[in-house]
Amino acid sequence: MGIDTLSIAKDLRAAALPQDQAEAIAAAIGRAMSEGTATKADLDRLGERIDARFEQEAARVDARFDREAARVDARFAQVDARFDQIEARLDEADVKVDARFAQAATDLRLVEERMTARIESAKTQLLTWLVGAIFTATGVLVAVLKL
Repeated sequence: MGIDTLSIAKDLRAAALPQDQAEAIAAAIGRAMSEGTATKADLDRLGERIDARFEQEAARVDARFDREAARVDARFAQVDARFDQIEARLDEADVKVDARFAQAATDLRLVEERMTARIESAKTQLLTWLVGAIFTATGVLVAVLKL
């Protein structure tokens, strides 16, 4: 934005200021305006600097994000490996428990078979004893009746 200092000086002379004062005031206004205001070129350079700085910061943030993401991925890989180990151990334990249950079922079946055999043997012995007792009682009864 340009300042027309000549126009300012003419306006000041028209207001009855001496020419040297009017020119000095116009020059001071021109300097103040040119030193204190940014030109389009100044703003473009500032925008370029801001864009460059933003790109640097974005690249730094992206790099840090990539490092952190890699660290998190590595940690997840460790956790996954640990879960795989735990899962394998649980599978082994499951197989062992199944084997123990199968063995317990076999043992119970054997105990049941032995108990059944003993009960059958006891029944046979009881029946034999009962038949013997009946024959003995019958014999005693017959003998008592013959007397």
